[in-house]
Amino acid sequence: MKNPIIVFENFSFQYRAQKQPTLKNINLTIYEGEKVLIVGPSGSGKSTLAHCINGLVPFYYEGEISGSLKIRGKETKQMSIFELSHQVGTVLQDSDSQFIGLTVGEDIAFKLENECIAQKMMREKVEAVSKLVDIHSHLEDGPHDLSGGQKQRVTLAGAMVGGGDILLFDEPLASLDPATGKTAIELIDRLQSEGHKTIIIVEHRLEDVLHCDVDRVIVVSEGEIVKDEKPAELLALDILSQVGIREPLYITALKYAGCKIIPETSIAHVETLKISDYKTQMIKWLEEIMEEKQQKMGSPLLTFEKVRFAYAEQKEILHGISFEVNRGEMIS
Repeated sequence: MKNPIIVFENFSFQYRAQKQPTLKNINLTIYEGEKVLIVGPSGSGKSTLAHCINGLVPFYYEGEISGSLKIRGKETKQMSIFELSHQVGTVLQDSDSQFIGLTVGEDIAFKLENECIAQKMMREKVEAVSKLVDIHSHLEDGPHDLSGGQKQRVTLAGAMVGGGDILLFDEPLASLDPATGKTAIELIDRLQSEGHKTIIIVEHRLEDVLHCDVDRVIVVSEGEIVKDEKPAELLALDILSQVGIREPLYITALKYAGCKIIPETSIAHVETLKISDYKTQMIKWLEEIMEEKQQKMGSPLLTFEKVRFAYAEQKEILHGISFEVNRGEMIS
């Protein structure tokens, strides 16, 4: 049995400017080495839960706390923001707001400079952590000149360089395109396995995060934890749509086809899904959709035939476009 590293017991928090608590009676234990995903709609309290873990509540966001929150057995109320920063490294959704240094190398080294680490050791640590997150070839570049995915790697390196065992990602996919987001999730997965970190991801893009395995998904709604399940068990339930979280599209398709979704069919990932268990129903559903579509199809309303267009000579924008839009169609 792994040791508990973060423990909430009957924990509530109310912002100073609000009449009602944002978090209500939270009971949650996160264990060493786990990768946990916290999901919830906007305003559900998931980000506040994260801020309680990294110390932004109550050191930056003031309010009233009741109950207990312990990290490694110590009450966070008895810890300083400095102590908490040594336990929890945070990567925010807005990477630009975390940059301090004029170069990538300076930014990663900022925490080490504050701790008066010898320069030789500092360079060694920055080099090691930058290689781990694959940003070592940009150490002399300005952080604001990087792409969104590269910026995130810099903030991740800065969070890791201090050696904290817990890494907290607050909506890490918010400013990333799907392909870069996929790479980011793979990097986080590698950090957990190779760096032996406890990973907490706060995100509403559930399907993107589930590109790699997570141990548990915590569903937050209206300031309370409504579900705490393994991904496969959670996806077999209807709780996500009830609280306003978009479930993976392949799960929605299976439900539209009338399939009974069970965890045993490896539903946590579309790549591992045992589609043979659902194949007959899916084909039948698709045939019915196509038949219904043909019946509804009307005459063409809009027809393009080999359309070419240029704003100026020598720079053609459209190169012989041909398609039809029929009455009753919905196209993208």
